[in-house]
Amino acid sequence: MPTFAEEEVINRFNNLSFLVGDFNISVYSYNLTKGWIQSGKGNSECKIEETFITEKVKLNKEDCNVCLNNTIAFDVVDSSYRLMSFDKTLGSVDVYKGTISNETIIFNNLDSEYKTKNKLGEDISFKLIYKRLSATENELVVGYTKNKGRTWFPFVKNIYTRK
Repeated sequence: MPTFAEEEVINRFNNLSFLVGDFNISVYSYNLTKGWIQSGKGNSECKIEETFITEKVKLNKEDCNVCLNNTIAFDVVDSSYRLMSFDKTLGSVDVYKGTISNETIIFNNLDSEYKTKNKLGEDISFKLIYKRLSATENELVVGYTKNKGRTWFPFVKNIYTRK
């Protein structure tokens, strides 16, 4: 059975290497009148395992604990990145498709068969934008839409600071 050479895997994730490491996370929620307001903190451990990038995230946001296991892979069939997110707190799974440009990767779950509902019972989808800010900081901005991506609204922002 053929296997991937280590160099091929490293090249596949070269533009995403800023995601790999141990981080402290500052969590911000969006307020319509005040903008981004710090609402929590947490940590992340992200590493390359075989042909995937795996991340374990623990957050405490507004007195709610959130535990996520995320896996990023490159889909060779359609030359796109995929992110699978397992929310251990809610017991939910979500699948995102993404593209990368320079050191920014944008995922969305518009085409996912897994639908999230808001408190009103409406289907919502998410957009995740991972961006390198500096050698020691990264940003994840999460937006949501109720109209299949025509309009996006800010939801949460995480600032990752390398330990």
